[in-house]
Amino acid sequence: MFEGTWAAVQYLLDLIKNDVNTKMKNLIFISDSPVSQYRNKTTFYFLKQYAIANQITVKWIYLESGHGKGVADGVGAVIKKKMDEAVAFHPDKAFNNVLDLFNVITNNTNIKLFTYKTEDIDFMKKMIPKLAVVKGTAALHEVTTKPDGRLYGKDTSFGPERLL
Repeated sequence: MFEGTWAAVQYLLDLIKNDVNTKMKNLIFISDSPVSQYRNKTTFYFLKQYAIANQITVKWIYLESGHGKGVADGVGAVIKKKMDEAVAFHPDKAFNNVLDLFNVITNNTNIKLFTYKTEDIDFMKKMIPKLAVVKGTAALHEVTTKPDGRLYGKDTSFGPERLL
């Protein structure tokens, strides 16, 4: 499932990387921690490839369920409200597809929004080689990939890093 997440963030990463005023050295993701979505060997593979290709350190911090995501939850709430408003303020407008609704929301917020297609996910899936199991994945609370491709994990936020 992570290939869908990676397809979704590609446009944002490209925007950041191509900004002439930005020299990215570190990239940090913070999310909840479902193994099926973010905490798995496919995630680790894409993080490693991105770190090597861009010569940066990439970190993914997994929050425990019920601890909230702060800003991420706030952004999600704003987008949901914008969707509700779009439908409420345009009751006679037919939203034929997600792009119709996306365009209305994009024009009414400063939040950068991106869309992606099924083909983007299919492309990501084709990039994934046969991957070995990473033992202890479910216990990880933080994963860091260095520019040389070394992958480290931490079982607690205060614990020591270990090479995976």
